Amino acid sequence: MWKAIYIAGDQVQADKICEMLGKEGFLARARSVACGEDAAIEIQVPEAESEDAQAVVCNMGGEL
Repeated sequence: MWKAIYIAGDQVQADKICEMLGKEGFLARARSVACGEDAAIEIQVPEAESEDAQAVVCNMGGEL
């Protein structure tokens, strides 16, 4: 089962985060979710890896 760990501001940011997670050994995917007129892009990872992957994203800080 997949779990959302981050909401990206745009597709470029989503691709960058997924690429970085992949380099760290995580399986990651970006999923567009429609919210009325706005669309959000969720970064998802397997639930078992979610805490570790979220820590990696948090440590990216200024790179986002």
